[in-house]
Amino acid sequence: MLVVGGGPSGLSAALFLARAGLKVLVLDGGRSQVLQVSRVPNYPGLLDEPSGEELLERLREHARRYGAEIRQGVVRGVRDMGGVFEVETEAGVLEAERLLLCTHKDPTLPSLLGLARKGTFVQTDEEGRTSYPRVYAAGVARGKVPGHAIVSAGDGAYVAVHLVSDLRGEPYKDHAQ
Repeated sequence: MLVVGGGPSGLSAALFLARAGLKVLVLDGGRSQVLQVSRVPNYPGLLDEPSGEELLERLREHARRYGAEIRQGVVRGVRDMGGVFEVETEAGVLEAERLLLCTHKDPTLPSLLGLARKGTFVQTDEEGRTSYPRVYAAGVARGKVPGHAIVSAGDGAYVAVHLVSDLRGEPYKDHAQ
């Protein structure tokens, strides 16, 4: 599973996907909008109001705790090889059976895949499925949420739970036993 985008949406999706036992790689281009925020006062449970950068580091740490791998990188190209995507980055080629786009409004990957668009956003169904099989979108990329970290993270988790449900063929619930 390749999650493209290392902001709140991508990192929360990675957390939920990793907790479901999936092998997850987050490709982080280092351009999350939350990096511009000096403090995040509206993230439930975080009373110390971290900066956007501090929030992202906490989200990375949490996702890594459950096995998600996070790498710096930007997508340069993508090819569907019939069941697996070859994703070209400046560091080489990655392979993934499914892609989850958490790329804010960046049109690069949606354009490379020829995804249906709704203005600047990727068109999805309610669960985050795009017009291209095995490709999902979450957060601002799909236009379902405004650019707020807590809402984007919630949408990333929402799409990830539905993606796991699709993979397993049954409803998936993520909570400790």
